[in-house]
Amino acid sequence: MAAIEWLGGSLADAFALAGAQQRPLFLYWGAVWCPPCNRVKSEIFARDEFVQRSAAVLCYHLDGDSAGAQALAAQYALRSYPTLVLFAPDGSEITRLPCELDGELFVAAFDTALTVHAAGSSAAAALDAALTGTRALSGDEWTLLAHYSWDTDEGKLLGTRALAPTLATLAAASTDPDAARLRLHAQLAAGAVDAADLLALLADARLARVNMDIFNNSGVNLIKIASRREELAAALGGVAAQWADDFWLSAPDRLMAVRLQMRLARLLAPAHGLQDRVREKVEEALAASTDPYERHTLVNTAVSALNDAGLSAQAEQVLLAELPRSHSPYYFMLSLAANAKRRSDIAGVLAWYGKAWQAATGPATRLQWGVTYLNSVIDLAPQDSARIEQAAQGVLADIQIAGTDAFQQRNLAQLQKLAPKLATLAAGPHTAALIARL
Repeated sequence: MAAIEWLGGSLADAFALAGAQQRPLFLYWGAVWCPPCNRVKSEIFARDEFVQRSAAVLCYHLDGDSAGAQALAAQYALRSYPTLVLFAPDGSEITRLPCELDGELFVAAFDTALTVHAAGSSAAAALDAALTGTRALSGDEWTLLAHYSWDTDEGKLLGTRALAPTLATLAAASTDPDAARLRLHAQLAAGAVDAADLLALLADARLARVNMDIFNNSGVNLIKIASRREELAAALGGVAAQWADDFWLSAPDRLMAVRLQMRLARLLAPAHGLQDRVREKVEEALAASTDPYERHTLVNTAVSALNDAGLSAQAEQVLLAELPRSHSPYYFMLSLAANAKRRSDIAGVLAWYGKAWQAATGPATRLQWGVTYLNSVIDLAPQDSARIEQAAQGVLADIQIAGTDAFQQRNLAQLQKLAPKLATLAAGPHTAALIARL
């Protein structure tokens, strides 16, 4: 089976080659342990149609743990794993694509982005025209904006504009079918839902399906901020039940729909046997999964669904069974720590966070996991100065390994969470000098 040809060398080399060959550059920013990244690999990057499309552009994978990656991420406003950006040959952004789309819809969105670029436009140009009214947008430009990854924008497209009013303006000006997607984005951003509009959208099987990613990820949030909640929950639950049994959907998307059913039931209604359904669907999905990328995201969703169903013991069993076979077991150790936290097992929380840190690979991941562990020790065992000192020494070592990248983007954000907690410890007699160094 054909595969995407990822460029070697530096990102600067990739941009230079794109300019020399006058070809767009597709950038994938991600990490080995990231469940959505693994879903992208199994659902999109392994798809023949996308591999064929990728031949028309240059492709570059920027791993968050590669040397200097966090500094580059700060330079190009990349934060969330994964972020998928399509650049023009001159280095300007054509668009950012949402990773949550299924393979078929992602290919269509990718095609639209290339079409818009070929016509001399981009997401930025389309947004400016839509907000200023200087010209009418093409249908493809509206589709491009509707399928923009607003969640990973990091201010690149919005600039100083506020998200909610910008989306509301676009939704009001757009035409079907893209208006429905823009309205969903706008209502989530504004924290206000038009119940009648949402019910009409859910009643349209085609419109609901093309917006499945939004419903699977944010459907419960939509219900929480809406009136007529019981009616909306029943409608969304019925749609989710259909997706959960849809053979044509990927296993991760079907399991996401099962999780959505469970979350809706917890929000407003009795479970009606959904615990058994969650257990059955989890066992079915994991038994059939052989692809390591798909399995990684499946396990993550399965654990979430089982915990939502009140089946925390079964969730822990899934996690423990997965550790020996996972390519990133240290990620699932964080979930084991979270499970221990649910049952108020402080020793278990610290043990699993510590194991996750020690097992983690990659300078950025190790630093971020180490800070997570140190934060947890400070929160849960503030009297254990020896443990705090040992963890602080380890974090200092990881900072030295990461070098200047330690103070960039995701690494910096994690260290900034640690800073106020360190301040509360600085007066302690055993840790003062070490904390001062940090």
